[in-house]
Amino acid sequence: MPVVSVLMVFHRDTPFLRPAIASVLGQTWRDLELVLVDNGTGLTAEALGEAGRDPRLRWVRLARNEGIPRGHNAGMAAARGEFIALLDHDDLALPARIERQVELLRTDSRLGLVASRAETIDDAGRVLGPEFALLAPAAQKIYTQYAAPVVTPAYTGRREVFTALPYREIFPLAADFDFLARAAERWPMAGVDEVLLQYRRHSAQATQVHAVAIEQSRAEIRLLTARRRAGRPEGELPTASGRTAPPTAAECCRQMARRCLEEGFGPLALYHARRAFALERSVGSGLRAVGFACRAFPRLRTGERGLGAKLFLQGPLRAHGLAPH
Repeated sequence: MPVVSVLMVFHRDTPFLRPAIASVLGQTWRDLELVLVDNGTGLTAEALGEAGRDPRLRWVRLARNEGIPRGHNAGMAAARGEFIALLDHDDLALPARIERQVELLRTDSRLGLVASRAETIDDAGRVLGPEFALLAPAAQKIYTQYAAPVVTPAYTGRREVFTALPYREIFPLAADFDFLARAAERWPMAGVDEVLLQYRRHSAQATQVHAVAIEQSRAEIRLLTARRRAGRPEGELPTASGRTAPPTAAECCRQMARRCLEEGFGPLALYHARRAFALERSVGSGLRAVGFACRAFPRLRTGERGLGAKLFLQGPLRAHGLAPH
């Protein structure tokens, strides 16, 4: 059995797929399998050329595009490795990525997931700069209240983390953030302080095409995370058929600000008010954010007011004293 299973889910054949596959097969860590989950394209191994003949390549073929969460879970069901590595079909794993991450996981048996620093590349593979990353375990747990501390395809982890926390289909475009938030509550998460991933940003990315739906899901995930970390049950999850996305990403955050305040999560409400303005920078949006903060602040408990004010005025990094790598 391979030590590492790399999961890659794809739903179309793009110019980025073959370089992504080659970056896995070219790792310095050789004892791995690449589980390719074909979400309905019907791509053949022959179409991949020499890479398609590599014995470490394993296919999971779905008859149609089942979405990222179901594709990820199908890949996990087929994976045989002791460790699971994530990689998107348009990103590149640098050669020592798996070796460095497995080394850290084996050095510290407490760790559930290990990420790394990453850099942004464009369609042509040009490096644009560093990706946001928080690598320390404490920082990762804190920041998963708000967003992913590192881009998700930079993570490798123990098999038991992934089997315990399958991707939830209710969040078709943000299941990775939901996974990280839940994982951080059960296992320490760390990172290798090296650039081991090239994260590609391009106009056809789901994050660009489905921005409003993604923002709505992320806002809902933050609320569920707040409930869990307050010792409350998650409560009912919204059903996919019953969710109607607001017209803008900013309105998603305004609605969640009101919801968080109603449920007693005052600092998180103020965070969403700030984020709504960040997403829609206008005089009107700013006045709405300030008006909400003025109404919300008196409703915060005394011990929450300092954090709430910092979240609204400074954002989560400065509010919590976190420094990205």
